[in-house]
Amino acid sequence: MSLPLTKFSLTTLTLPCLSALLLSNTTFAQEEAARPLTVGDVIARPGVLTPKGKLTFDASLSYTQNSSNKVSVVGYTVLPTLIVGRIEVSDSDRTTITAGLSARYGLTNTTELELRLPFVYRNDQISTRPIQDGAQDNTVNITLDGGGLGDVELALRHQFNVDSTPYWIGGLSVKSDSGKSPYDIEIDDTTNTYKEVPTGSGFWSIEPSLSMIYPTDPAVLFTSLSYIYNFEDDVNVGDSSSAVKLGDTLSLGAGIGFSVNPDLSFSLGLSHKTILKSTLDGEEADDAKLLQLDSINFGVNYAFSKTSSLNVNAQAGLTEDTPDFQLTVRVPFSF
Repeated sequence: MSLPLTKFSLTTLTLPCLSALLLSNTTFAQEEAARPLTVGDVIARPGVLTPKGKLTFDASLSYTQNSSNKVSVVGYTVLPTLIVGRIEVSDSDRTTITAGLSARYGLTNTTELELRLPFVYRNDQISTRPIQDGAQDNTVNITLDGGGLGDVELALRHQFNVDSTPYWIGGLSVKSDSGKSPYDIEIDDTTNTYKEVPTGSGFWSIEPSLSMIYPTDPAVLFTSLSYIYNFEDDVNVGDSSSAVKLGDTLSLGAGIGFSVNPDLSFSLGLSHKTILKSTLDGEEADDAKLLQLDSINFGVNYAFSKTSSLNVNAQAGLTEDTPDFQLTVRVPFSF
């Protein structure tokens, strides 16, 4: 995936201040670049974060599509070929559009602060049909849509070395619970689904990360490692209050970028996430399971002016629990 990054995960695996994966290292060798730093700048100038006293912005729009088909059997087996009970087929299509605005400020030449404000719109379409009952049509058709402010994030990043390669960047981000929590939404007793769509997780979390960038002209190698820790909180589950802790997430990612010309670059990457089991009152729920999410990423970046560039990243899911497709468009710019 191509740079820049809003987080050190492979879905956005790049540094926030980087607006392209690679430019010729001679392009900016004689003068300072006015636009947000590129990987070409990394080769010529080892400071890869936002320079001291500088303020840059990043406007983004992300489209995510996820669909699933499930067959549920409620009953028991009498013989290997005979099932007594009910067979139900469900089909769901979920679309999420997220518009984000990020601001980054250079505290020093090797340390930057970032604030990200996401606005989320969701549209969920769910259909269920009981096959065993001989139904001709779907008996339940549900459409939910809505949106609002998502979970606001604050991040601090520091570049550990500037005189040698590879460059190592550590980060620490905090995600709030400003979005609408799933536990704050009423459940429809008839359909057993939400009456509204959530826009956030409902929990605070903290994410330490470590990223590496290794320029080797004409390519740049990059990799990242992060761990998301979700804080436990008391929520209403049914008619009682319980302590819920969402499963933590371990993320790994790596990729490579190439330059086509001084203004155009592209990148390829792979990402993996392991989401641990959630707990209820300190114990794992009966239906809790370990999730493995893998995806492949392709990014293109075009610098159309000295102060801004256009970044397009496409992600395809490789495992069942990963979103089928995600397309993200970013425009980093500075004044």
